[in-house]
Amino acid sequence: MNKIVYVEDEPEVGSLIAAYLGRHDIEVIVEMRGDRAEAVIAEQQPDLVMLDIMLPGKDGMTICRDLRANWQGPIVLLTSLDSDMNHILALEMG
Repeated sequence: MNKIVYVEDEPEVGSLIAAYLGRHDIEVIVEMRGDRAEAVIAEQQPDLVMLDIMLPGKDGMTICRDLRANWQGPIVLLTSLDSDMNHILALEMG
């Protein structure tokens, strides 16, 4: 089974994604706080990390940058913000 850690502060969105992917044999661990994300990722060792950009405690861009120091798995940054600067920053962070 594949495992994803999804860091998302909106409980409805996290539950919806977890339920959908769960039907496709993907385990989704949802963490709602950015400042707890790295500990959950280290503990769970997921195949993929999905990060919302705007999170309480620590933003997704900072989490991405910090993860890249120790973790080489794929990271997907998600946002509802439509900004070229966010796209550039996400690529720069890894």
